[in-house]
Amino acid sequence: MRPATVIGCGGGGCNTVSRLDPHRIRVATINTGSSGSEATVALAGIDVSGCRGDPGLGWALASDCREEIEALVAGYSAVIAVAGLGGGTGAGAIPIVAECAKARGALAISVVSIPMSFEAGRRERALSQLREVVRISDRTLVMDMDRLKDAGGGPLPIRTAISMTDELMAIAISRLVNILNGPFISIFDERAYTMAFARSGDPAKAAEAALGIPLYDAGPVQGKTVASPDGPLSASDAEQVSMLISGVSGRVPEIVPHCSKGDGIMLFIPIPSRILLS
Repeated sequence: MRPATVIGCGGGGCNTVSRLDPHRIRVATINTGSSGSEATVALAGIDVSGCRGDPGLGWALASDCREEIEALVAGYSAVIAVAGLGGGTGAGAIPIVAECAKARGALAISVVSIPMSFEAGRRERALSQLREVVRISDRTLVMDMDRLKDAGGGPLPIRTAISMTDELMAIAISRLVNILNGPFISIFDERAYTMAFARSGDPAKAAEAALGIPLYDAGPVQGKTVASPDGPLSASDAEQVSMLISGVSGRVPEIVPHCSKGDGIMLFIPIPSRILLS
């Protein structure tokens, strides 16, 4: 079986996966209209221009397209569904994608974002939807857009925040696909994670900076963190990064280098269940 396919669900998910390199990662999309991907499931059945924030409608439309979605996931050992929660199409489609993946014997992994606080109604819906996403997925990666001001050094214009969200989620997805070539479940031994990304010519400094800007409430950090640096680390750099992270979390991290060139490091930080379910 091929290792992974990535499926953008709804407008937000489709925008994120459009940043991935289709020559390296197989990308598909599920939306209420065309999203430009060669592998597209256009949800139909009633005349709608989006699901207008109704996840029940998104679920119903995705259910009607179950055969097409099963065809998208066939032959892959893992399926990564990507969506912005708080709306209708993405939140409604993710459960169907997860069911189809598991029916085919594949891992169901969800990568989702939570809208900013000024979108109070959407944010409340998103946090409620997140509990269901974590329940149905084998692993979930969560990004809270409210935390971008920490990563970006202060308040951000909404367009900048959306662009940063897409960029950081795409970086994370690329690394997840890389890690899926190995023993994924034993590396990601918790059910839910957030991400943190920083750059520095010193990998330990990059890791230290990343630990200070998790993109969801993960504190106090517990569980095994997964570190994905750009390229392999020297033995001394790997030891420093490991000591730094284990000093915060109490557990030795997994370090899985990514094939990209650069001086960045992404941390996947476990989220305690009590935080997600509160």
